Amino acid sequence: MTEELTYIVFTDFDGTITRNDIGDTMFGVFGDREEAGKAFRDSVEGIISAQESWRRSCATVASLSTETFGSFVEGQEIDAGFHRFERYCKSLSIPIHILSDGFDVYIKQVLQRENLGHLPFYANRLEIQPGGTIVPVFPFADEECIKCANCKRNHVLTRSSDENVIVYIGNGHSDQCPARYADIIFAKQTLLKYCERENITYHRFDTFDDILRTFKSIVEDGRPRKRRTAELLRKEIFMRG
Repeated sequence: MTEELTYIVFTDFDGTITRNDIGDTMFGVFGDREEAGKAFRDSVEGIISAQESWRRSCATVASLSTETFGSFVEGQEIDAGFHRFERYCKSLSIPIHILSDGFDVYIKQVLQRENLGHLPFYANRLEIQPGGTIVPVFPFADEECIKCANCKRNHVLTRSSDENVIVYIGNGHSDQCPARYADIIFAKQTLLKYCERENITYHRFDTFDDILRTFKSIVEDGRPRKRRTAELLRKEIFMRG
C-alpha cells in the first residue's frame, strides 16, 4: 500500500525568519564589515570555502563579551508572520526544521525569546573566548562541498523520508543547493534569482504571511505532490550511497 504523503518544512533563519541577517550585521557592529563582506564574496565566487569565510570574518572581532553580544541579539526582530505560520503548521502536525549557515548562539536566544525554543535548528557554532575573540565551529560541514559551512542539503535529505513533500523557505546563497531538492519552494532575494536562472518553480514571498496564504491554499485545495525533478535528484544522491 502506498503511504499517504505528508508535508515537512525546512526554513532558513537569517533574513528569512529574522528581519535582518544577524550573521552579517554582527560584523558591522563588532568587527569589520568591509573585510567580512569581501570574505563572503570570495566564498560565493569559490575562491575560499564558506568555513574560511567565517573564520576570516570572525578574526575581525577583537573583543566581545557574552553580555554585549546578548544585548545586540535582543534587539534583532523576527517576521511576526512566522508565529502565525508556525501555529498553522503545528495545528496540522507539520514539522518545521530551521537550517542556518549562521550561528547557534543568536538563533537559540531569538527562538527562546519568541517562545519558539521547541523548534529544532541546525547551525554552525560560535564560541566566545575568555579574551573576547570568537571562534566558529562547523559540526555539519560536508567534506565534499565548500559552498556552505552547514550543509543544508544533507539536513533536508536525512531528516525527510519518501513519504514527505519537502517545503523549503529561503532567501540567500546557502539556500540554493537545498532548494534544488525540495518539492515546494518559497523564495526571495538571492534564492529567487537563482530559481529563475535555473528554471526552478517557486513561490515568491516577502513575509511569512505571504507564505501562509499560499501554503494554506496548497494544503487545503489539493493533494500533496512531489516535484519530479527534485524527487529524481534525491534518489540520485541516495543511490550514490
